[in-house]
Amino acid sequence: MLKKFTAIIVVIILLSLILTNSAAAQNTIYFNGQDISSQIKTISREGELLIRARDLAELLDAELTWRPALKSLEMESQGVTIKIMANSRYIQIENDAIRTEAGLQLVDNQAYIPLAKSIEAFGYLLEYQRDNEELYIFQPETTIKNVSWQEDGNQLMIKMDEITPYRVLHSEDGTKITIEIDKAKIDQEFSDNISNNNYYLKVINVPDRALLRLVIKSKTPIPFQIDGGVYEHEDSLVLSFLPQLKDITINENNLLRVEATGKIPEAKTKYLSDSRKMIIDIPSVVIGNFDQQIEDHPLIKDIKVTQHDLDPVILRIEATMANGDIFKPVQREKNNLLTFKPGQRSEISNLEYAAGSFSFTSSSALNPELFLLKSPPRLVMNLYHVNRGSGIVDKIEVNNSQIKSLRTARFDEQTVRIVADLEELTGYNWVEKQKNGLYYYTVNLKNKFSKITTKDNHDYQYLNILMESQAEYEVKKFNYPHRIVVDFKNTLNNLSNFNSIEKSSLIKDIRSSNYQLEGEEVTRLVFELNEYYSHKVKSYQSGKGIKIALAKEFLSKEMKQDQKIKSHLIVVDAGHGGFDPGAIGANGFEEKIPNLAIAREIARLLADKKHKVLLTRSSDKFLSLQQRVKFANNKNADLFVSIHANSFNNSQTGGVETYYNQSSNNQNRLLAEKIHDKLGRNLGIFDRGIKESNFYVIKYTNMPSALIEVAFLSNPLEEKLLKSQDFQHKAAALIVDGILDYLEESGGK
Repeated sequence: MLKKFTAIIVVIILLSLILTNSAAAQNTIYFNGQDISSQIKTISREGELLIRARDLAELLDAELTWRPALKSLEMESQGVTIKIMANSRYIQIENDAIRTEAGLQLVDNQAYIPLAKSIEAFGYLLEYQRDNEELYIFQPETTIKNVSWQEDGNQLMIKMDEITPYRVLHSEDGTKITIEIDKAKIDQEFSDNISNNNYYLKVINVPDRALLRLVIKSKTPIPFQIDGGVYEHEDSLVLSFLPQLKDITINENNLLRVEATGKIPEAKTKYLSDSRKMIIDIPSVVIGNFDQQIEDHPLIKDIKVTQHDLDPVILRIEATMANGDIFKPVQREKNNLLTFKPGQRSEISNLEYAAGSFSFTSSSALNPELFLLKSPPRLVMNLYHVNRGSGIVDKIEVNNSQIKSLRTARFDEQTVRIVADLEELTGYNWVEKQKNGLYYYTVNLKNKFSKITTKDNHDYQYLNILMESQAEYEVKKFNYPHRIVVDFKNTLNNLSNFNSIEKSSLIKDIRSSNYQLEGEEVTRLVFELNEYYSHKVKSYQSGKGIKIALAKEFLSKEMKQDQKIKSHLIVVDAGHGGFDPGAIGANGFEEKIPNLAIAREIARLLADKKHKVLLTRSSDKFLSLQQRVKFANNKNADLFVSIHANSFNNSQTGGVETYYNQSSNNQNRLLAEKIHDKLGRNLGIFDRGIKESNFYVIKYTNMPSALIEVAFLSNPLEEKLLKSQDFQHKAAALIVDGILDYLEESGGK
C-alpha cells in the first residue's frame, strides 16, 4: 500500500513539473493597457517566458520570416530587425547579440521566442507584478527628461520628447497635485529639480494603465487651479502656480521687506490709528512656508500673517506698530518684493473741491482711513504721519448739491483729519495718481440720478439721463431681447425715489440694479425695448447729462442691410476629454462629459442659424491645448468659444463666470460680455461676472474668443445640474444667444 501511494505522489510531481514547464507563466498579459491573454500563446522554458513568434509579429504588425533549412527566424518592425536560431541562446539585434535563458524553442512545429528580450528590442517596456501575476507591456510615446522650477519659482516645467495625453488632478485638501502622462517613461538621466522645503516629488510607474504618475506633495495647499493653471510650451508641460510668501524681514536700515516666490501684484495698504496697525492686503499670493525674521524690534511690535480670502485669493499681513509710527511703501526694485520704510511726515497741500469731489496733493504716498458718520452726515478722512502745507485751510465753504463744507484740523500728534460735511450720506471712492514725484488724491462722492425723461420727434425716441455731477458711464446694446444698458461707475442707485419713468412705443420697461463688473460695482440702468433699429449717444451739461437717441425705424437701406448677420465660421471647444477628465465632482462626475454635451448643442443651434460650426472634439478624445489653438487658427475661424466646468476646494462656492483675454481692439471682452449677459441673467445660478485671464486657448487664438465656466462641479447642487440634459441645453441656448448678440454688433460683422 505504501509503495502504491509513493508511486502516485511521484506521478503527481512529474505532471506538475511538466505543466509548469509548458504553461503560461502569467495569468494575465496586458499590451498598451489591453488584456491580450486570450489572443496569444505562451510557454515557460528555463524559467523564461516565451511567446509564439507568429502572435508577437501580429501584435507588433511586424514582418516575420522563417528559414526552415537553418531553423532560424527574422522579425522586422519599425526599422528594427531581430534574428534567432534554434538551439541558440542568443538573439541578434542589429549588430548586438543578447543572451537569453531558453532561446528559440520549437513546440508542435511552432516557433516560440523569449518575450521580454524580443519586445524590449523593439522599444517596448515591461513590468511584472508578482502579487497578482500580471505582465504589462507598453510602448512609450514620450520620455520625461526632467522636472524643474522656472526662474520665478512659480512655474513647474516638465520637459519631455513630445506632449502625449495628460491629466492633472488636485487633491481635495489642495496639498497634492498628480500629473498623469499616458505612455511615458522616465529618461535614464532624469533629474528631480523641484523637491525643496515646500515640495516633494514622487515618480510612480503605473504599468497596468501604461502611464507615468508624477505626484507633487506640499505641507500646505498648493496654489494651483486646473483650468488656467496648465500651459504647453513646445514639448514641455508647464504648471503655473500662484506665488507664495517667502519671507518677511526688517533690515539694519529699518526697511520692512515682504518677498514672494513670484510677481506680487499691487498691494493695498491701510492704517488703523486706534490699534496702531498697518494692514497689507496682497492679491493672488498664498502663505506657503515663509521665514519671518522680526523679533524684539523697536518699531514693530508684532506681525500676523493670514490667508484672508481664497475667492479671490488675498494674503493679509497685519503689523502692529510699537509707537504708532507708520511704514510707507517705496518704489519697487523687483516685482516679487514689497519694501516699506519708516515714513518721514508727508505734507499735504492745495485742498480743492469740484462738483461731487474734493482733491489735494501730497509729497509722498498716503493710505488714509476713511469712514462715514451719520449725524450730521459727513465723510471723515484720517491721514497719518502728515503735516498741513500751503492751501490747507481750516474750513472751505462749498454748498454744492453734495458737499456743504470741507474742514481740516490736526486730530492728534500723528493724524491730520479732513472732514467733508455732506448734504446726505453717500458712498465714495479714492483715486491716486502720481506725477513728477508728487501724489494727487481725489475723493469722488458717489454720483446720483437727478432726472430721467423721455422725449421724441419724427425719427428718434430720446432718453435723457441727468446726474448730480459729471458721470462716468458706458452705454451698451444687448439683443435677445433688445436692451440698451448704461453702466455707471461710482454711482448711488437712488431710482427708487423717482416716480415711474414714462415709457413709449420703443421702451418696454426700465429697471436698475447694482452689478459686479470685473470686480468693480456699477449701477446698471436697463431699458428693455420693443423694437430696435439703431442708436446714438452724446453728453450734455458738461458731462452731467447723457442723451441716447433711439431710431424709430431704419433710416437708410444700408442700415437695414447691416442688420442681417452673415454666416460665420465658429469653433466650439469642449474642454478636456479622453485621457483628461478635467475637474471631478463630489460624486465622481467628470467635467469632460458636460463640456462635450454643451458644445454639441451649441454647434447644433448655431448650424440651425446657418453658421458653419467646427468642434475641436466631437467625441471623448484627448487634445492638447496647442492642438486646440492650432485647429482654430488654421481654420481661420471668426470666433472661438471654449466650454468648461469649474471647481474649488469649498463645496459651497458656485456660479457661472466668463473669461476673456485682453486684446487691442477689445473684441474678446465684448464677446465675453455678450455671452455672460445671457448666462448671468437666465441660467439660474450665481452670477460671478466676466473676468480677464490668460487661459491658453483664449490667449493664443487669433480670433475673438471667450471661455465659459458654466458651473461648479465641486458644488454638489451644481454637479447635479451639470448632469441634467435640460440644464446643458439651457446653458447652450444662452451661449448661442450671446454669440448671436455679438455678431449683430458692428464688432461681430
